[in-house]
Amino acid sequence: MPLPPPDLNRLLVRGARVTTGCGPGTGVEPLGAELSLPSGEVVASGRRWEPVGFTETAPPGRYPVPRAVKLVIRDAPVASWTMSLLPGQDPSGLDERNFCGFPVDGGEASLIDARYLRELNEAGTFLDFREDANADLDFGGPLEPFEDEDGRDAVVFRTGDGTYPTRIGHTADGELACYVITFGISDERD
Repeated sequence: MPLPPPDLNRLLVRGARVTTGCGPGTGVEPLGAELSLPSGEVVASGRRWEPVGFTETAPPGRYPVPRAVKLVIRDAPVASWTMSLLPGQDPSGLDERNFCGFPVDGGEASLIDARYLRELNEAGTFLDFREDANADLDFGGPLEPFEDEDGRDAVVFRTGDGTYPTRIGHTADGELACYVITFGISDERD
């Protein structure tokens, strides 16, 4: 059984007390950004921004990213959480201290649609897109939305290097509700 998620329903509210790998803190302020997913293939990635999405896809559409870093697919209560997986990841051999996640190096990560990454690579403009997105990040807060002149968008954010789990929230009916990058968040109980 892999590492269980913290109580994300409780922790993903403004002002909730959390503990991360960097120490204790409070929940983040709402971002108020949106992310377009024309293919529904969600990619959470470090600097390389490889066009490989999670194995569970969302319906194509435009979705809010209300807080760092939660991508809301359906505004409904979450009844259960599963670990998101990249192709080839198998959690069956993991114990309660381990997880599958996406790697980050260079202190930057992003959420973006896999289709956009394929288009940028085919056009030879990926490095320009990444450079422009990171420039916005340098002048903004720890999490910034970015959109290029062709309408391709990403949400980029600062984080430490490492591997980070992403949880997928499902409604009571089993419908996809959200993706949450947990960054090693754990409950800070009184």
